[in-house]
Amino acid sequence: MGDGDRFVHMDRPSGQATRRRLLDAAVALIAEVGWGRVTTRAVAERAGLPHGAVSYHFPGKQALLSEAAMELVERSFPLDELRELDDLAGVVSQMREWASGSAPVDQMGRAVLWEALREAGRDPLVRARSAGLLTRYRRVLADLIGAAQQRGQAPAGVDPDALATLLAAAADGLLMHAMLDPDTDFVGAVEALGVLLLPAGSTGGEPGAGNAGGRR
Repeated sequence: MGDGDRFVHMDRPSGQATRRRLLDAAVALIAEVGWGRVTTRAVAERAGLPHGAVSYHFPGKQALLSEAAMELVERSFPLDELRELDDLAGVVSQMREWASGSAPVDQMGRAVLWEALREAGRDPLVRARSAGLLTRYRRVLADLIGAAQQRGQAPAGVDPDALATLLAAAADGLLMHAMLDPDTDFVGAVEALGVLLLPAGSTGGEPGAGNAGGRR
């Protein structure tokens, strides 16, 4: 069977459904046993498929696990939703939802994110894809921060790119603490971060809330 026949078959609904089952099984196993302990046989068994289905749809275990994990990471931090926000209050609200568990990043998602961060230190392809997502995320954040500064709704005199990096790093730090100490008051930490994002002279509320500049 040539490559053309193979890809035509993969585009059929049955092929897409099989691939989806493998990805879902892989991401669940990454969360349960850790990246390094997942086997292709275990993935196939979890998906209820023959072992050969894995090698038919993916060139190897690492390709399968990388695709499964990064798909979840990208789904957990949707850039389109971030682009729709008008101010930093929306960013803080998003982080609060994540910290409280009401966001798409549930306990399984946090475990997979943790494993993906660890794997990025070992696999240059995972690292490159993770870095690309992070770069895009920081760019959108920086644009949002710059616009908020112009409206007097964010600390002035701070480079938007630097503040965007700090916010993204804070989110990564919360992820680490969530895995190590689930009893930590993450919502309180996000609220404190929101206060730090207020412009000088503000007395309370969320960044961008209650100011004349308000939402556009």
